[in-house]
Parts: sequence; structure tokens; C-alpha cells
Amino acid sequence: MTAVYAIPVSAVNPDDGASRARLSRGRLEQIDRRRGAARAQGFAASLLLEYAVAQHFPWVVHPLALSIAEGGKPYLVSEPGVHFSLSHSADWAVCAISDHPVGVDIERCEPGRRDVASRFFHKEEVRYLNTLLPSARDDAFYKLWTLKESFVKSTGRGLDLPLRSFWIDIRRAPAVLDYGEVREAVSLFLPAFGADPDYRLAVCVRQADAEQPVLHIMDQP
Repeated sequence: MTAVYAIPVSAVNPDDGASRARLSRGRLEQIDRRRGAARAQGFAASLLLEYAVAQHFPWVVHPLALSIAEGGKPYLVSEPGVHFSLSHSADWAVCAISDHPVGVDIERCEPGRRDVASRFFHKEEVRYLNTLLPSARDDAFYKLWTLKESFVKSTGRGLDLPLRSFWIDIRRAPAVLDYGEVREAVSLFLPAFGADPDYRLAVCVRQADAEQPVLHIMDQP
């Protein structure tokens, strides 16, 4: 089981007392150390997590107590078997919830970012992007970027796993991960983000042949 929840950042107010009461003191302290858009994005993602856990794992005690694993991946202190991943970009925050390790990434598409690919992507991905017509390159780039970020987040290894150390073949459906001589037992998804065509969303579930995640677009958490 994997589900993804998305909400406009503008739908939440990080200073609203009733909303703040839904989060732990430690989580609020982390969020309040941020400024501007980053604070609102983190608050929205945290509220989504509280909601998603309540929907799929109703026995878990709230507000959620989070800790950080060695690689930087957050986890639930009381329920390490409940897996989640958070992401935000500009106007949107998302949360993926699963019974398997999961990663999610959302990015707002901005033209002309392929310099990121030449600096950080695997040579096979760069070669593929160079075969495309200019009109198709940005879309392919953001599909690759979000898929790669979602895979890294699912591993919990963070910066210890460089984006150029593996490549994803998006010519195949579903996309396939090639990680050296070892094929990872993962499922990669690119859910259509119909709520805003300027964004791309990707999900990685560390499970072979996982079911397509259900995407929920919300107007309040």
C-alpha cells in the first residue's frame, strides 16, 4: 500500500493555533527555525504527514514523534514499520505514506535547467537527453530528476548516494533503475499531477511490482 497526498502551501497557516496543536513541540521548533516560504512548506508537509498516518495507520499515537536516521531520513519513533517521505517545491507540499520504504519528490518545472543534468546525472541519462528535440528535453529532464531524487530518498542515504552513481531509463514503462551490477527491487512511478501542469511528481517504492500509488489532492490537511 502506497498513497500520496498533496496540498497547496497557501492552504495552511503556520501561525494558526489549531493547526499548530496537531504537531509535536519538537516538530514545531524545527519548522519555526525556518523562514518565509520554507517555514510554510515544512508546516504543510508536516500536517499532511499527520493526516496520512491517521488515514492508513489509525493506531499510531498523535502528534507524531519523529527522529532522524543516520543517513538523514526521518522516521516515526514509535512505528518504524510505517514509512513516509516528504517533499515540497514552491506552491506545493506532498507526503507519501507506505508499508514499504518510500521516497517522493515534487519539482516545479523551470526551462533551461539542463545544466543540472550535465553536472550531476549519469552519463547514460545525459546521452538520452541529448537525443531529444529541444521541445521534449525539459519534460524528460524533470521526470528523471524527480525519479532520481525519489529513489535516493527511499534509500535514506542522502548525499552518500550521488545522482550520477545510477541511471534511470524512462524510455521504458514503467521506468527502470540501473544501479551498477545490482538491480534494485524498486518500483518507480510518475503520477500525473493534474492539479498543476507546471510540476512533476515521482514516487519510488522499495518493493518489486508495487501497486500504483493513489494520489490525493487536498484543499486542507
